Parts: sequence; C-alpha cells; structure tokens
Amino acid sequence: MRMFVLPCLAVCLALAHCAAIEEKKATAADGGAGGGGGADEKTVEKRGLYGSVGDYHHHYQPQHHHEHIKTVTIEKKVPVHYTVTKHVPYTVEKKIPYEVKVDVPQPYIVEKKVPVHVKEYVKYPVHVPKPYEVIKKIPYEVKVPVDKPYEVKIHVPQPYEVIKKIPYEVKVPVPQPYEVIKKVPHEVKIEVPVPKPYEVIKKVPYEVKYEVEKPYDVEVEKPYDVEVEKPYKVVVEQKVPYEVKVPVDKPYKVEVEKPYPVHVKVPVPQPYTVEKKVHYTVEKPVPYEVKVPIEKPIPVYTQVKVPIHREIPVPHKYHVEVPIFKHHEDHHQSQHEYGHGHGHGY
Repeated sequence: MRMFVLPCLAVCLALAHCAAIEEKKATAADGGAGGGGGADEKTVEKRGLYGSVGDYHHHYQPQHHHEHIKTVTIEKKVPVHYTVTKHVPYTVEKKIPYEVKVDVPQPYIVEKKVPVHVKEYVKYPVHVPKPYEVIKKIPYEVKVPVDKPYEVKIHVPQPYEVIKKIPYEVKVPVPQPYEVIKKVPHEVKIEVPVPKPYEVIKKVPYEVKYEVEKPYDVEVEKPYDVEVEKPYKVVVEQKVPYEVKVPVDKPYKVEVEKPYPVHVKVPVPQPYTVEKKVHYTVEKPVPYEVKVPIEKPIPVYTQVKVPIHREIPVPHKYHVEVPIFKHHEDHHQSQHEYGHGHGHGY
C-alpha cells in the first residue's frame, strides 16, 4: 500500500508545480501587452495587495517589495492492515456419566468354596520286629590331603570394561485427547424360544410288584470246633529308675523372687455393644460412556469484510502568486498630489 501511495503523491506535486509555472507565464504575457487592460484589472482578485504592493497613500517603491509565499501541507491518511479476531462457535462433545441401575435379587446368594481338611484315620496292621535296629548318623571330620596352596591365574583384559545401566526417561507420544475404552459388565437378557404348551416330565414313584415263588429252604452251616493254641511266653520290658549324677563345679546362688502383691481384676458385668450384620442394598454408580449420535458438522457461512483498494481523487492546494500591476506616470503623479493635499489619514 505504501509503495502505491508514495508515487501518487510525487505525481500530484509535479502536476501542481507545472500548473504554477504555466500561470506565471500567462500573467507575464498579459502584463507586457500594454495599458489597455484597465477593465481587466478590476476583475482580478486584490486579496493581499496591501501587504505586497504597499500603502496607497505613500510613494510606490518597487525596489523594497517582499512577496509573501504561502505553504500548504497535505495530510493524507494511509490505511494499515490489522488483524481482526472473530469468535466462531463450534460443537464440543462432553461425556456425561449417569447412573445405571442393575436388578440384584434380594437376598443375594454368595457361594464361596472354602477348603476344609478332613482327617481320616485308617487302621491297618504293622509288623514291628523285636528288637529292631536303629541307625544314627554321626558327622565326623574327614581330612583330605592337599599338596600345597597353588596360584590360580585369571586373565583380566586391560582396560577392564564396566557396563553400567543408566535409566533414562523414554517419552511416548500420547494423542490428546485420547480415547479410553472401559468395559462395564451388565446383564444381558437373552430370550430363549420355548414352545407353548411345552411338555413337562415329572417322575412319580409307584410300587412295582414282583412275583416271587413259594418260600425256599436256606442252608445254614452248623457250629464247628475252633482249635486254640496253648498260652505262650510274652517278654515284658520293665523300666527301672536309677540315679544319674551330674557333676557341678561349684555351688551357685539361685535368686528366688520374694512374694509380691498381685492386683487381680474382678470382672464386673457391664453393658457392651453387639454388632449385628444387617443385609442392605448398596447402590454403586457405574459411570460409562454414552455416545450421542451427532450428524455431520454443519457448515456455517459468515460474511467476512475484505478491504478493497479504491482510488479516490483528493483536491490538492497549490500556491498562486499575486499579480503585480504596473501603473502609468500620470496616474501615479495625480495620486501623489492627492495624498499631499489631504494628509495621510481619512
């Protein structure tokens, strides 16, 4: 934009300067044409003549003429680009957890398998020989003959490499936001097709009569003799107590505690709290994701104002010099006499 405005200003200034030069030439040509321009001089604008030409009551002094030049400054506003922030509404999906009630039968049956150890005693005869052998293991020192301590050389590379594991953080890129899938178990009712009416088989016990022939004879064995061996000798080991002497170095003192009073608390019956388990329902909210169907994003058309560059003609002011008129000697002389006769004022 600035590159476009600066050349326009330069062209406008050049045109104004050329127009001023042409007007100067035109006024110079009109002044050299002669004194027949008395009728034209009356129509010329005389603004600023008193300051430039001098007082009409004094002598005309053309050599001390000072021309007053006006300067015109042009201020033009240049548009500058700036950013405009606009609020664009968009849809935001929000997950709202809500409570799901699952029917639980009351009372709720909880089956828990508890392992129980059951000891079962089985009686069976075991033959133990008399007397029986007892093997006891007694550790004892075994001396192994070794020639001499000998040197063992192990090759170690130089420099010795030491591998040290240094933990460092590993950054795994996680998309934001990321989806978390949580499985919530819930009861699913499956309808099983059942024919109606359907057959029900019920077992009814009833008596079955078997035909039995006439009573028959059962043979029973007669009592028989059992041989009993004569009594035999039984060896019984009797334990005989005897004194065992333990050698003691010296008699030592044994501290015996003196009797001391012991406070015994007598239990006094007092009321106490009894905790009783009462079954009650506990409602536990299970949050889970609910997907709300949303149609495709609807395009929203908005009007955006775009600046359009358009050239607007701006009027420029330029300086116009005041024309200087040359009077004749007769007119100047009469004016001089008139000024001396009436004084300097009105």
